[in-house]
Amino acid sequence: MVKHFDPTCPQCHKSFHVHHEDLRHANVQLLCPYCGKQFLVEECDKLIEHDGTVSYPRRASRPN
Repeated sequence: MVKHFDPTCPQCHKSFHVHHEDLRHANVQLLCPYCGKQFLVEECDKLIEHDGTVSYPRRASRPN
């Protein structure tokens, strides 16, 4: 089974599938297929990993 992750775009808030092995930890900008926004994984509102784990990278990276 191919691993993927589902980032949520910080601009339009829609999620989409991305191939895990190629891009998850590559530190490259993702391109939202819905609105065209380019963003890093750390900027997404919600991230669902291939195993179902949910995280909120944008919220975690905000300074206190």
